[in-house]
Amino acid sequence: MECVAECTPCYLKQVISAFMAADLDQEKQRRLIKEVTKILPSIDDSKSPAENSSIVLLEAYRLMGIEDPFKRAKEQSNIMAMRLYPELKERIAEADDPLFMAIRIAAAGNIIDMGILREFDVEDSISEALSTGFALCDYNQFKEILSNVRRILIIGDNSGEIVFDKLLVEQLEHYASDIAYSVKSRPILNDATMQDAVMVGMTNIAHVIENGNQYLGTVLEACSREFLHELEAADLVISKGQGNYESLGGSLLAGRKTFFLLRAKCPWVAARAGVGNMGLVFCQNAIDVSNM
Repeated sequence: MECVAECTPCYLKQVISAFMAADLDQEKQRRLIKEVTKILPSIDDSKSPAENSSIVLLEAYRLMGIEDPFKRAKEQSNIMAMRLYPELKERIAEADDPLFMAIRIAAAGNIIDMGILREFDVEDSISEALSTGFALCDYNQFKEILSNVRRILIIGDNSGEIVFDKLLVEQLEHYASDIAYSVKSRPILNDATMQDAVMVGMTNIAHVIENGNQYLGTVLEACSREFLHELEAADLVISKGQGNYESLGGSLLAGRKTFFLLRAKCPWVAARAGVGNMGLVFCQNAIDVSNM
């Protein structure tokens, strides 16, 4: 997905979110934002919004001299989500279709985004997901592929949200013997890292791998060999979050075996998916088969 003009204010919004998470005073925020904006003319708009956001954010991190401004916030979101875990696990067990219920709850968890949405209500998001459902849903296509898989890769997104993904992994264990879950190698925004995976117990139920970089989304050129091997070898891929949709959507490597699970938090992303803003999406990767 290429950038549009409206992406630039969003880059800066995420930078300011990082400043606020680091508790910088207003004077320092004003000074640093002027420094950060100096790199904007060099941004390549043919790259995905996720990749360009990362470039701008990492410049802000460098100027701040702080490796992980969201460290405390990520821990708190994990704790919050783990408090909800027992109730959600019971709700899934009682559902007519436990797998689909787990998918809906995992989608609802995608509301936890400290870069775009500074304020969010996870419990409200879950209630909405269960009452309203998906604006776009390719569950039937997903089940068709799932019926004959051995290896599944879940491309994770945020801290806190990783707890809801854990509930999904527990359901997918009924279908596949090999489940991998990927996290970022280094911190960016509130994206999940290995530290989050250990904290919430994801490492106990899935083969957790790092993707080799700290870009938002999945920038294939920057990913590790291990991650690319898992992506190629997987029979089914679940890609969480808007950044992964922006960077992997239409990718031949991701292929038709990849399904995106997200809340569309940007009008342009929502329009591309064919849903309203903030709509829940569970869609199969759309690729041009004529190029294969």
